[in-house]
Amino acid sequence: MHRDIKPANLLIESSGRLKLTDFGVARIQDGGDATRTASGMVGTLKYMAPEQVQGKRADARSDLFSVGVVLYQLLTDRRPFDGANEYEIITAIVADDPPPPSQFNTALPRGLDRLIERALAKEAADRFPTAADFARALREAVQPGDDTTVRPPPGPRSGPGEAGAPPARASGAARCRLPWAAAPRAR
Repeated sequence: MHRDIKPANLLIESSGRLKLTDFGVARIQDGGDATRTASGMVGTLKYMAPEQVQGKRADARSDLFSVGVVLYQLLTDRRPFDGANEYEIITAIVADDPPPPSQFNTALPRGLDRLIERALAKEAADRFPTAADFARALREAVQPGDDTTVRPPPGPRSGPGEAGAPPARASGAARCRLPWAAAPRAR
């Protein structure tokens, strides 16, 4: 388990391969000497699974919830759970269902709405059991005949890192190819 999956811990190689970085929280947890936030949680609050913010046992499905949060943010340019303070964010994570991504980006295949809904399920048992299952469902959500090009949602943007904000690094590309939409490569 990683325990802190978020955009800042993801690197994309020039080949399109995604690398997960910063295993500090995982090492801290495994060592028993956890560094905690003001509220006693380990990780980045806005990307935590409900069981993590409630102090319950986390497992690999908690990381898959975080992957769902990152994917939602990638597809919509906003986080699914936000608030003005920790209490509001925790309440949103535990109790609120975010709007489907297609509400903010109508170019998305509807299969992605269902995928995100399952990835962000409040109960770990309702989420994808493994990363391989998540990846398979992601490929199916953007069927081979579907356009796998995702365009950023339209509309004005505010400040960096915020919903509606410009990207930290502007790229001249108006379209983003989803590398995971292709069939898996043989290794």
